[in-house]
Amino acid sequence: MRPFFCLLANRRRHWFGMSDGTRTAIDGVSVVYTIGRVKQMVRNPGLALKDKLSHGLAVCVVLGFAAFAVPNNAAADPLVEKSESHHKKPVVAEPADSTEISPLLSLMQSIVTVETVISPKARTAKNFGVSRQGSGVVLDSQGLVVTAGYLISEAESVVVTFHDGSRHPAELVAYDSASGLGLIRVTGGHTTVPVNIGNSEKVAKGDLAMIIPASGESDAVAVKVGKIKKYSGGWEYIVDKALHTYPPATEFTGAALVSDSAELLGIGGLVTIDIDIDPKVRVPGNIFIPVNSLMSVIGQLLVDGRSQGSRRPWIGLHTKNTKRGVTVTSFENDAPAKLSDLRSGDIIVAVSGKKVDSQIDFYEKIWKLYQPGESVDLLVLRGDEYQPISVTSIDYYDWLHAPSQSTQLTELSE
Repeated sequence: MRPFFCLLANRRRHWFGMSDGTRTAIDGVSVVYTIGRVKQMVRNPGLALKDKLSHGLAVCVVLGFAAFAVPNNAAADPLVEKSESHHKKPVVAEPADSTEISPLLSLMQSIVTVETVISPKARTAKNFGVSRQGSGVVLDSQGLVVTAGYLISEAESVVVTFHDGSRHPAELVAYDSASGLGLIRVTGGHTTVPVNIGNSEKVAKGDLAMIIPASGESDAVAVKVGKIKKYSGGWEYIVDKALHTYPPATEFTGAALVSDSAELLGIGGLVTIDIDIDPKVRVPGNIFIPVNSLMSVIGQLLVDGRSQGSRRPWIGLHTKNTKRGVTVTSFENDAPAKLSDLRSGDIIVAVSGKKVDSQIDFYEKIWKLYQPGESVDLLVLRGDEYQPISVTSIDYYDWLHAPSQSTQLTELSE
């Protein structure tokens, strides 16, 4: 049987490097990209999910030369921290016209569209919207589906659309703030075809892969793995051994990252313009949560609805890495950080007397040194003065499920 990607490439007329020559081309960062549009997407998460490849986002592999590169000393744009969902009509798979296409159609049976409705009063409604849509990947024959966590967080209803166009309700199984993943289970008796689970630990820099969303092969993107390293989001979030891929896909939310043997390697979470593929070059791409992160906690998710790793202190603080250090940018409504003496622009210098070197270091120190409910001792630099500030942490899930004070005040005024 010919390699899976060759079949997909022939069907879509996409090039995917299988020969030494084409591999050399992609090794040379052979990407043509409308960088202006990508920067807009990164600054405005809504565009990242509402735009289409045909509307200003040209992504193609070019043989023989590198058409896009960003020097490392260029000003770095922030990673997309939160994304609304892109509303797009699910694609129904066509019957196979050749036995060669069966690997793709078999895989598409395991990739579904996930649509959720969230209350306007929900904590996450402002950032992610009240109507969300993305992809999900079937894990077992009983309808268990994994997707991006923010897609289902606080969902009041969930509907799953399969490759054959049938729609079925689903129930929430787990939302895990630590991994950034969510689990749902399809109800209604639809027969589900589980994906083949790969081993993300075996993925290496330079490996070729494919991003396949529920919207179908027309939005599938042949990619290369840039680096495998920790990723930190400015909302107290870290992905260990995150898979950084390029070129970018716009249909990334909950999408499947698959190997050349059609095995699941990761679940799509974010888009970024800051994937450093060598010391002098950065390119746009996506961040995928490795499938091994899911498999290591799936038992906890099925039993408790969350992982043990999610039971950690949370203060509701948004930060970013700057030349001056870890800088406070904003706060979640009603969160401990907002109720404290912290101010936007403060530089986090130390946690419990221990120097903070980076955003990742900041989060890891809090999680290591404290438990939910304990007071987190910070030292910040404000202007030219150092100030000690204490913030009483909580469990994120307690905040997520508590009524918003702003919502309560609105209801009282009405």
